[in-house]
Amino acid sequence: MVYNRGMKFVELTEAEFEKRHLMGENFLQSVEMYRRYKAMGRETYLVGVKDDRGEIVAKGLISGRNWRLGKKLFRVPGGWLMDYDGKNWGEVLEFLTKKTLTFCREKGGIVIEIAPNVTSQPRDGKNQVISGKNYLDVKAKLVELGYKYLGEYEQPKWEYYLEIEGKTPEELFKDFRNGHKWEIRRAERDGVRVRELGLDELTILKKITAESGERHGFHEPEVEYYRSMKKFFGEKVQFVVAEIPAEKLKADGIEVEKGLEYVPLAASMFLSDGREMIYLYSGSVRALQRYGGAHLIQWKMMQEAIKSGCKVYNFYGTRPVEGNGVYRFKQGFRGHVEELLGTFALPVGWLGRIYVGRLKTREFSEIE
Repeated sequence: MVYNRGMKFVELTEAEFEKRHLMGENFLQSVEMYRRYKAMGRETYLVGVKDDRGEIVAKGLISGRNWRLGKKLFRVPGGWLMDYDGKNWGEVLEFLTKKTLTFCREKGGIVIEIAPNVTSQPRDGKNQVISGKNYLDVKAKLVELGYKYLGEYEQPKWEYYLEIEGKTPEELFKDFRNGHKWEIRRAERDGVRVRELGLDELTILKKITAESGERHGFHEPEVEYYRSMKKFFGEKVQFVVAEIPAEKLKADGIEVEKGLEYVPLAASMFLSDGREMIYLYSGSVRALQRYGGAHLIQWKMMQEAIKSGCKVYNFYGTRPVEGNGVYRFKQGFRGHVEELLGTFALPVGWLGRIYVGRLKTREFSEIE
């Protein structure tokens, strides 16, 4: 490859990074996340490639964390962002890779992990590969450039999407699985309400996600994570809870803590960046699941996403295998699986080659 097109690798200002929109945009690659990392004391940079006209043609938020021997591990969560449909995308990616290697080597890095927010190949609601634009050539190019494919790593490779652009709430609801419709209508009849949690109520979310995390085998964040995300993303982040009147539970013979008017059924964290509403963390009280709190939360937030102009309702990470309860729950809203490219690791120097060589490639079917 000949680098003679006037491309330059530069550090970007927050204004530059935020102004130039590129393919794969997501909340992990945002100025808000950059500020959050900086406030946490994490080594973080905004970098990009400019063409001979000074236009940004690729960019990425790079975050580092200390390893051993004074070395660091660098990540580009949700990136690189660039026009993977462009005529010279391969040249831009190669130039970006070459320059980032030098950049991270100079800062003591031994690896650069990336997880581009780009679809590998399109799939339908039953997780079957269908015809359409795919980006398997990007995966091949990354491997050619020296990145090791890791598959399902620290970031989800499989997400569940529901296209909502141009649809009314009624049109969405009509397509839901019948069982989901019944759960939502029953929750409404039983007086279940969905409301936003204040920062002083986040222990409700933490308690419920901790229970679900233990049940489903995922690690839920600490309350401080929720507070931090709210601080830097502001109104883009919402914490909601579905609650049922205590009197309804008592009428059903369920014992309720004295003094409570409403009892939490389920709680969730959402983030909306204008393009998509993202369902990040959630949980439900197992003993009270039959009251449909989790279903009603989804329905209420979908309506809000449509109202705010989002194009996609993103259920985020999933494991698309039959028998997985979380996957089946998301399937009931009649969306489809998005298979992203996955995570890749680029070694920096000889120590990086040893480190990356020990990393194992995993797919969802191999994860316990």
